[in-house]
Amino acid sequence: MLALFFVCLCLPLGALADTNQTSLESGGGRVNRALLVGCDRFLSQPDTTPSAANNVQRMTETLSGGTMTLELLLTRPEGVGSLGDLAGLVLDAFDGADGDDVSIFYISTHGLWQDGMGSSGMTLLLSDGLREVGVTAVQLRTLFDQIRGKKVLILDACHAGAMIGKGVDEQLVNVFAGPDYVVICSSGGTEESWYWSGEIDGEPLAGAGYFSSALVRAMSDRGGFCADDNRDGVITLTELKRCLLDTHGASVVRTYPEESEFPVFTYDVAAYTGRSREALVEGVSFESDVLSPQEPTVAFSFNVVSSVQMAYQIVYHRDGRWDFDGAQLIYDNNGDFGAWALPGRTLSPGLKQRSITISRAQAEDSGYVLVQLLTIDRGEPEVVCSRVLCVPPETGDPCLSVDAPAAFCPDGNEELSFIVRHAVPCEITVTVIDADGKTVRRLSSRQGSRPEMLTPAGSSFTWDGMDVDGQRVPDGAYRIKVRVWVGEERYEYVSAPVLLLAMVG
Repeated sequence: MLALFFVCLCLPLGALADTNQTSLESGGGRVNRALLVGCDRFLSQPDTTPSAANNVQRMTETLSGGTMTLELLLTRPEGVGSLGDLAGLVLDAFDGADGDDVSIFYISTHGLWQDGMGSSGMTLLLSDGLREVGVTAVQLRTLFDQIRGKKVLILDACHAGAMIGKGVDEQLVNVFAGPDYVVICSSGGTEESWYWSGEIDGEPLAGAGYFSSALVRAMSDRGGFCADDNRDGVITLTELKRCLLDTHGASVVRTYPEESEFPVFTYDVAAYTGRSREALVEGVSFESDVLSPQEPTVAFSFNVVSSVQMAYQIVYHRDGRWDFDGAQLIYDNNGDFGAWALPGRTLSPGLKQRSITISRAQAEDSGYVLVQLLTIDRGEPEVVCSRVLCVPPETGDPCLSVDAPAAFCPDGNEELSFIVRHAVPCEITVTVIDADGKTVRRLSSRQGSRPEMLTPAGSSFTWDGMDVDGQRVPDGAYRIKVRVWVGEERYEYVSAPVLLLAMVG
């Protein structure tokens, strides 16, 4: 019997242990360096052992596996106990960086933030089980401003999006706005970020974070480099974000910039045959991200690369959060007998098509369903894909409105982050229109909404001031046009003007 336990990463900082350091040859003019930190043991929050340490290990393997050669890889899976310790690690890892170099920082820990704190008050918890202290967004920026070149920050924690002012009810400043920063957050500012742990027959399993697992699959042979849409060997920030939104459902991944061709990761296309040496399952595809409340049936397909046991976890959204404690785990019993699985549960290689009919009452009551596909290889489970499915009511006024700032300046590294408020789950289309009513950019096209823990409920979006061709639009007034479908009814709302301003001076 497989028992899985799911916990959110929401925490405040700790002592010094041995640091693992690997030096690798660097090629080309750009030099890449990485610092990976995992905090599992805390004084004020639940212990997450061994999830953060495993996240660091998986990220280490991923970043070492492509063609983006690292000159230095510094790992600290045992935690960090003070701001001084973190500053020392940052300087050790990145002190030699120049303007052409890229410094990658990953941290897995708890995050603390609540409405009214502002983005500058968002805190990542540093701890090693003996000491504990929080590092704020401002402190983190001040620390990394000392490092030359491009900084890529991957923040795997609850409420991480608050640091870049995304996924929050208020209009917050992006602390990391500027050309020197790329930021990838595991969750929006109001959201929790989740990891799993568990046991089989009393034996503990090696847990990991849902976000880190999706990130590793997106950028490695383990997931067939699935983030690389055009198969050119370069995974850009835009490609990575889209892949994570598609395969990671427990929270909404946030990035800064919103759209960017910056190469987060590269790999050798010629050496990759199109079939993963590591992946057990690839090519997961869902028929739709919207379910009918009358017939809530989930239809999906996937390709089995190597014989494997499969299971599907159904999680409902209740009281503003995912109810993992009440999740339903369904084994796939359509396979052939295999050496490492129960009879009838091992799937042979090839394309598989599945459909699961879920409880109509639970689906309607929840409004959102999280479907997770798990492989179980030699008793070890791994989430290979998770998708949020929206279940709109048959009827209901969504009470549409838009919360947006009065103006923004893209030339000053600002983005327009706004919230479309809707009272019920729905299908939503969002476009930016000019003064003549002409569409300059479509941000979503009849996509199902997903829970973001906003109050009142809604969906957050970001516009970078570019048109569909990636060109900066002229200064002036623009509006946000929203169309929403609830059942057979369509609703529409157009926001007040938002001014796109030129840089002054």
